[in-house]
Amino acid sequence: MTAPLLNPVDPMIEPQPLVSVIMPTYNRSELMAQSAQMVLAQTVHNLELIISDDQSTDDTPYVAQALAQSDARVLYHRPAVKGGINTVINEGIGLSRGKYIQICHDHDIYMPMLSEKMADVMERHSSVVFVHPGRQGCDHEGNPLPHAYFVMNYPEVTDGRAWRRLMLRRLASPVTALSMIRRSGLEQVRLFDPEFGACSDIDMWMRLCAVGDVGYVNELLLFVRGREPNHPYAGFNWEIGDQVIRIHRKHLKITFHGIEYCARKLAREWEIDRSLTFDYLNSIRHRNWHDHDKGRAYLRQRGVFFSKLVAYLL
Repeated sequence: MTAPLLNPVDPMIEPQPLVSVIMPTYNRSELMAQSAQMVLAQTVHNLELIISDDQSTDDTPYVAQALAQSDARVLYHRPAVKGGINTVINEGIGLSRGKYIQICHDHDIYMPMLSEKMADVMERHSSVVFVHPGRQGCDHEGNPLPHAYFVMNYPEVTDGRAWRRLMLRRLASPVTALSMIRRSGLEQVRLFDPEFGACSDIDMWMRLCAVGDVGYVNELLLFVRGREPNHPYAGFNWEIGDQVIRIHRKHLKITFHGIEYCARKLAREWEIDRSLTFDYLNSIRHRNWHDHDKGRAYLRQRGVFFSKLVAYLL
């Protein structure tokens, strides 16, 4: 599967906003309205908000249309067919006109200077192709989780290829999906790749690292809510884990060569095997038989060594 192209915008035809915020949404009308108001209250006023709705069945269309009627900066888009997170994000970006593209989910909490701070890094450093901020993880009700504080003192600008190597050190991504991208960077590397599903942002950051540098705002500007208990991706999800693994295998091959590639691949496969085994045993310990059954089927097919062995034994 190939990521779609992004066509350039001609700034001579119509004024170009500084920031285009893309907000994918599905059946979260109340939270979406709250998050959208936070975007519209940003200290950067020269922005547009594109709410891209993946065929919601609640009152999201009415709430989003009301927002669009009350603020000319809002555009509501509903694809003709339900296509998942990458379809709504990519179609939203395709409708955008901004110099910078910012992804904002429909349930997170945005500080008023988030867009301004990230755009400022872009404006001062033309080599930067994406910027990510300090963030705090929360539960689904917005209560901060003490162990999920991620203001990391990274440099304001890091060489892209060095950053990709950093991302490939461990499976957990140091970059939030809620980052800002230079439009010209997307025109070079294409849009989000549907092959990697809900984790396509990780693949995007690694692809962008090949064409420019990485910016960071060392401030707490974003509170990332956990998913609701009944959300399809709540808790551990074997499909998401598989997406992350495939992304790392892809970019290890692109980034490293020869003996270094062999050594790093061996180390990564050991980490993957250990992680999969731990997650599978954890599903047994917590008597989560739904995750256990899915994990057993997955590991018997795609496990590495110990994880596959354990899935046949337990």
